[in-house]
Amino acid sequence: MQETDSGVGTTSDRSEPARVRRPKIVHLPAELGIDGVAALKAQLAKVVGEPRKVVMEASEVERVHTAALQLFCLFCRDRRAADREVEFARPSPALRSAAALLGASTLLQISRSVQ
Repeated sequence: MQETDSGVGTTSDRSEPARVRRPKIVHLPAELGIDGVAALKAQLAKVVGEPRKVVMEASEVERVHTAALQLFCLFCRDRRAADREVEFARPSPALRSAAALLGASTLLQISRSVQ
Protein backbone atom coordinates (compact mmCIF):
# COMPACT_ATOMS: atom_id res chain seq x y z
CA MET A 1 0.00 0.00 0.00
CA GLN A 2 1.35 3.36 -0.96
CA GLU A 3 0.35 6.86 0.08
CA THR A 4 0.72 9.79 -2.27
CA ASP A 5 0.48 13.47 -1.64
CA SER A 6 -0.98 15.50 -4.43
CA GLY A 7 0.14 19.02 -3.60
CA VAL A 8 -0.95 22.13 -5.46
CA GLY A 9 1.84 24.25 -6.91
CA THR A 10 4.68 25.09 -4.54
CA THR A 11 2.50 26.13 -1.64
CA SER A 12 2.48 23.88 1.41
CA ASP A 13 -0.73 21.83 1.76
CA ARG A 14 -1.01 22.93 5.39
CA SER A 15 -1.32 26.60 4.43
CA GLU A 16 -3.93 26.12 1.72
CA PRO A 17 -7.65 26.35 2.45
CA ALA A 18 -9.23 22.88 2.72
CA ARG A 19 -11.42 23.47 -0.34
CA VAL A 20 -8.42 23.81 -2.70
CA ARG A 21 -6.28 21.01 -1.32
CA ARG A 22 -5.84 17.95 -3.42
CA PRO A 23 -6.85 14.66 -1.80
CA LYS A 24 -4.54 12.29 -0.01
CA ILE A 25 -4.30 9.14 -2.13
CA VAL A 26 -3.83 5.71 -0.54
CA HIS A 27 -3.12 2.97 -3.08
CA LEU A 28 -4.50 -0.35 -1.90
CA PRO A 29 -2.60 -3.52 -2.83
CA ALA A 30 -4.06 -6.42 -4.79
CA GLU A 31 -3.95 -8.69 -1.74
CA LEU A 32 -5.72 -7.53 1.40
CA GLY A 33 -5.37 -10.82 3.23
CA ILE A 34 -5.20 -11.49 6.94
CA ASP A 35 -1.40 -11.43 6.82
CA GLY A 36 -1.44 -7.78 5.70
CA VAL A 37 -4.05 -6.45 8.14
CA ALA A 38 -1.51 -5.14 10.67
CA ALA A 39 0.24 -3.11 7.96
CA LEU A 40 -3.11 -1.88 6.65
CA LYS A 41 -4.12 -0.80 10.17
CA ALA A 42 -0.86 1.11 10.58
CA GLN A 43 -1.30 2.79 7.19
CA LEU A 44 -4.88 3.85 7.93
CA ALA A 45 -3.88 5.12 11.37
CA LYS A 46 -1.47 7.54 9.68
CA VAL A 47 -4.22 9.16 7.62
CA VAL A 48 -7.32 8.89 9.82
CA GLY A 49 -6.78 12.46 11.05
CA GLU A 50 -5.79 13.85 7.65
CA PRO A 51 -7.77 17.07 7.06
CA ARG A 52 -7.85 16.55 3.30
CA LYS A 53 -10.15 14.09 1.60
CA VAL A 54 -8.64 10.59 1.67
CA VAL A 55 -9.09 8.63 -1.54
CA MET A 56 -8.51 4.88 -1.43
CA GLU A 57 -7.36 3.83 -4.89
CA ALA A 58 -8.99 0.39 -4.96
CA SER A 59 -8.88 -0.67 -8.61
CA GLU A 60 -6.21 -3.35 -8.12
CA VAL A 61 -7.77 -5.15 -5.13
CA GLU A 62 -8.19 -8.82 -6.02
CA ARG A 63 -8.65 -10.45 -2.61
CA VAL A 64 -10.14 -8.99 0.55
CA HIS A 65 -10.20 -10.61 3.99
CA THR A 66 -13.06 -9.77 6.34
CA ALA A 67 -10.58 -8.18 8.77
CA ALA A 68 -9.55 -5.67 6.07
CA LEU A 69 -13.18 -4.74 5.45
CA GLN A 70 -13.69 -4.29 9.19
CA LEU A 71 -10.74 -1.88 9.25
CA PHE A 72 -12.20 0.05 6.32
CA CYS A 73 -15.54 0.29 8.14
CA LEU A 74 -13.91 1.65 11.30
CA PHE A 75 -11.76 4.04 9.28
CA CYS A 76 -14.76 5.41 7.39
CA ARG A 77 -16.82 5.69 10.57
CA ASP A 78 -14.06 7.63 12.35
CA ARG A 79 -13.39 9.92 9.38
CA ARG A 80 -17.03 10.75 8.86
CA ALA A 81 -17.64 11.28 12.59
CA ALA A 82 -14.92 13.94 12.40
CA ASP A 83 -16.62 15.42 9.31
CA ARG A 84 -13.76 14.31 7.06
CA GLU A 85 -14.21 12.84 3.62
CA VAL A 86 -13.17 9.39 2.46
CA GLU A 87 -13.79 7.78 -0.92
CA PHE A 88 -13.02 4.45 -2.54
CA ALA A 89 -11.98 5.30 -6.08
CA ARG A 90 -12.57 2.72 -8.79
CA PRO A 91 -13.35 -0.15 -6.39
CA SER A 92 -12.54 -3.47 -8.01
CA PRO A 93 -15.21 -6.12 -8.54
CA ALA A 94 -13.60 -8.15 -5.73
CA LEU A 95 -13.91 -5.25 -3.27
CA ARG A 96 -17.47 -4.46 -4.36
CA SER A 97 -18.46 -8.10 -4.01
CA ALA A 98 -16.87 -8.53 -0.58
CA ALA A 99 -18.44 -5.31 0.72
CA ALA A 100 -21.87 -6.35 -0.57
CA LEU A 101 -21.54 -9.87 0.87
CA LEU A 102 -20.79 -8.46 4.33
CA GLY A 103 -23.37 -5.67 4.12
CA ALA A 104 -20.72 -2.94 4.22
CA SER A 105 -21.41 -1.25 0.87
CA THR A 106 -23.48 1.54 2.41
CA LEU A 107 -21.06 2.34 5.22
CA LEU A 108 -18.11 2.33 2.83
CA GLN A 109 -20.17 4.17 0.20
CA ILE A 110 -18.79 1.78 -2.39
CA SER A 111 -21.89 2.01 -4.56
CA ARG A 112 -21.43 5.79 -4.91
CA SER A 113 -17.72 5.62 -5.61
CA VAL A 114 -16.18 6.75 -8.87
CA GLN A 115 -15.57 3.81 -11.17
